[in-house]
Amino acid sequence: MFKLSSVYVKICFITLVIYFIGIINNVKANSNDKIEKSFPAYIITETTDILKNFSKCKSELNMLREGIDNRKLWSLKILDANGKPSSGFIYGNKFWLGQKTQCSDLGNNKPLELIPSFLKNNSLYRNIDEEFPPYEINYFIARFRHNSTIQYHVRMPDEDIITLGLCLPASCTTHELQSILNEIFKTKALPVGDLYAADFSLIHVKDGRFDYHWLLNWQSIIFIMILIIIGLMIILGTGYDIIIYQKRLVKKKRLMNLNDNNDGLYLNPTSFPQHKHLAIKNTCKPSSMLCHILLCFSVYTNSGMIFKTKIKKDSISAIHGIKFLGMLWIILIHTVIYMNDFADNRITAWRNGEGFSAQIISNGAMSVDTFFCISGFLVAWLFFKEKNKKKEEREHAIRLNWTNFFGLIIKRIVRLTPAYMIVLGIIQMFTSFYAHVALFQMSERPEEMCAKYWWRNLLYINNLFDKDTMCLSWSWYISNDMQFFIVGIFLLFLSNIYFYLAVILLFGLLISSVLITGYVSYSNEFIFTADDLWNKMNIIYDPPWVRIGPYLVGMIAAYILFRLEGKLIVKKGTLCLLWILGSSCNLLTLFGTSNRRILTVVTSAFYMALGRTIWGIGIAWLLIACHTNNAGIINNFLSLKAWIPMSRMTYGAYLLNPIIASTMYMMAEKPVHVDITPAFITYLGNVFLTYLFAYILAITLETPFILLQKVLTQPRHRHQ
Repeated sequence: MFKLSSVYVKICFITLVIYFIGIINNVKANSNDKIEKSFPAYIITETTDILKNFSKCKSELNMLREGIDNRKLWSLKILDANGKPSSGFIYGNKFWLGQKTQCSDLGNNKPLELIPSFLKNNSLYRNIDEEFPPYEINYFIARFRHNSTIQYHVRMPDEDIITLGLCLPASCTTHELQSILNEIFKTKALPVGDLYAADFSLIHVKDGRFDYHWLLNWQSIIFIMILIIIGLMIILGTGYDIIIYQKRLVKKKRLMNLNDNNDGLYLNPTSFPQHKHLAIKNTCKPSSMLCHILLCFSVYTNSGMIFKTKIKKDSISAIHGIKFLGMLWIILIHTVIYMNDFADNRITAWRNGEGFSAQIISNGAMSVDTFFCISGFLVAWLFFKEKNKKKEEREHAIRLNWTNFFGLIIKRIVRLTPAYMIVLGIIQMFTSFYAHVALFQMSERPEEMCAKYWWRNLLYINNLFDKDTMCLSWSWYISNDMQFFIVGIFLLFLSNIYFYLAVILLFGLLISSVLITGYVSYSNEFIFTADDLWNKMNIIYDPPWVRIGPYLVGMIAAYILFRLEGKLIVKKGTLCLLWILGSSCNLLTLFGTSNRRILTVVTSAFYMALGRTIWGIGIAWLLIACHTNNAGIINNFLSLKAWIPMSRMTYGAYLLNPIIASTMYMMAEKPVHVDITPAFITYLGNVFLTYLFAYILAITLETPFILLQKVLTQPRHRHQ
């Protein structure tokens, strides 16, 4: 009996040991399975049955799976470079990118540059024969949509698109990987889909290798040829200016000094031999038309024009400071807005945009209205100054004005368009490059939209079309400004004939803009939040009839200042009241919507109807106060000569800044994690690069074509 019970105990013990060993192995197997299946790349290696048997991709994927199962170092390195679901999905992280550079480096068998003793120990526990992949590896980018309701959405573009980085055999084609991923999504093989209650639908798979086939089309070839011609003109013009023309100017100045000198320190020019007079005369002889054209493209001379700080005494110098500071504000807004496509914590970024101080960014659209006001002011101010200079008869003035009306429009188009179109072409080429190699993509597609709709930008009407089909979405401002310019000079020329009729039309346009904006806002149930503004830009942000208010206010301010003749003498108390009213227009408009949760359709309609015009009134007062010496230290700061060169580069800075900001993000290997300190450092870098490239644009494209227009249109004796 004792022996039977002893045998029974032994059997039970052995059974329990076997049972627990099985449990441990099962747990270990399940644990390993979970770790591996967290990588979509591993699931891809398990779904190769749908590929053809003779497919090289299939055999190499199977080899990769076997290597991972057997913990081969080369296969683990490949798996480690692959993307997998990462933290922050619920708060907007849609990037599972892996390590592109690590994937590209897997075939590099060169040892690290370390001291030999450490390098030997570093590889002591590795099997060198299993360290490098037995075949070529490539990085692929897959994009697919998800329908998870767990992730927070803020109604921004592409927020439901996941980007997955895949480090897989280079023999695999994008078509084969698309077939595998479609099968995986169909069978719901991704564990993360079950975790977040999400289904996935594939958009495309992109090969990370770069090829130049996209450049081989007639549009790109013609555009590159245009750039080469302009580049040659710049080289020839700069060379001619430095080597020949500047020497002529030096000799001419010496001759003038000799002629003007009467103090006996220099020889009288009449004592010079005759042939020397002839030599000086020949070197100072005006150049041909070709030479004048070449000089237009001189980087040396154009740089001097950009950095020249001497301005006319009657100029409103504070405008330069306002323009530069306004551009810094716009760059800040663009830095944040274009970061949105690449941020892995969108919801956190959205939270940071709430509150009183954050209105500088959240309500940053007012920065653009500053430029509308300045633009309207300058058009009217220059017109009234020119009108004041001419004391001609009324009939002659009428004929001259209407003749010049279309001439001014053409001159403005010629001044703005060459740089505009060339920048458009450059951006289209760059974004086409990004579309092939970048891990990220912009929510707008300049490489597609500009190829189709560039002619809208050329005609300055792209702001009248849907935002989704707009080429360079930020160029809406340029089209608006051109349309406002036409309206503005029409009213100014009309005022030369029928002043009161022009005044009635101007105030009629201003009141109509206020009423139309309020009606559009109310009828579309617009509430002034960032998401609603983004989704209703076509009707409440871009159209000219909702943006013309500050421009007209600027024209009115120019007329008031002209009639004041630059003088505004008021009592100290009255001046303080004017400053309080003017500052209140800006402060209340900017910070009055800090708590947007309490806004309704009605209050939003009132704000949209009046806000921009009231902001323009505040800027108009600032211009008047500065020019009439009623701004004190503010005028001194805004009139600093350091702002003048920066102000001259505003047009180029506005054109280039969004693509520069996007490039900083698109060419990165990791998404942006929005945090205040790194974002501020990024902003400073963005400012530097923006003005660097704006300077290059100014001296190579913008200034040359302005000068070229003058050379070709003015009488020969004028440009000589």
